[in-house]
Amino acid sequence: MAVEYYQMFLKRLLMLTMLFTGMAATVHASEEDVVVFAAASMSEAISALGTEFEKRTGFPVIASFAGSGTLARQITEGAPADIYISANLSWMDYLDQSALLEPGSEVVIASNKLVLVAPSETKLPDPFQFEKLPVILGTGRLAIGNPAHVPAGTYAKAALESLGLWEKIEGNLVMLPNVRAVLALVDRGEVPFAIIYETDMRLAKNIQLAAVFPRDSHPPISYAMAKIKGNDGHSTGLFYKFVRSEEGREILRRHGFLAFEN
Repeated sequence: MAVEYYQMFLKRLLMLTMLFTGMAATVHASEEDVVVFAAASMSEAISALGTEFEKRTGFPVIASFAGSGTLARQITEGAPADIYISANLSWMDYLDQSALLEPGSEVVIASNKLVLVAPSETKLPDPFQFEKLPVILGTGRLAIGNPAHVPAGTYAKAALESLGLWEKIEGNLVMLPNVRAVLALVDRGEVPFAIIYETDMRLAKNIQLAAVFPRDSHPPISYAMAKIKGNDGHSTGLFYKFVRSEEGREILRRHGFLAFEN
């Protein structure tokens, strides 16, 4: 597939990401609204948490989903988030070092698995061996999140480096702005392989599992949540507690996450 196609596809995705995150940020019209900036891989789970929370309290939850790095940078630029949920700890530390988090509010709420997937019609070797991936790929593309600002991409790069594959397939990589963009590309059969989270597989219609990356091949996948400094209102505090409650953890588990008690 032509490189120009991927560049055009990437530009469309970036425009959509900016549109939707911008829309979510500007809708914050009431102090009772809870504005949540969350990793794209948690879209369905956070939406479900927001729906249930609003039923219980009457407080609306307005969610904006994108790559964790994209959202963190928007917060540093003044985007009016109340709660930030990152797919790794690095971007949470980035906001903490910028003195933008409510002190003591950072908690790890969930974990995930990193997987290699392929379109359903692809004939995969059984068993699949990671060391043979460069040969299997040939001139084909491997889609991942951009490691510069997408945690799924950061984990993917770490795993590929750990397995001695990064330098061998770096020229085959298509780097996208969030993990859902990666999922969309492989689900449409436009790349032969992609690296996503296990929970994302539930949303696809046309993919299959090739292999699960060993847990020790990458840093632990940790979803962290924190309140944004100065935005710790009553409704924000209630939502923060709801996510950490047993009811909140059960919603996370229903969406495939390993939910942590804390």
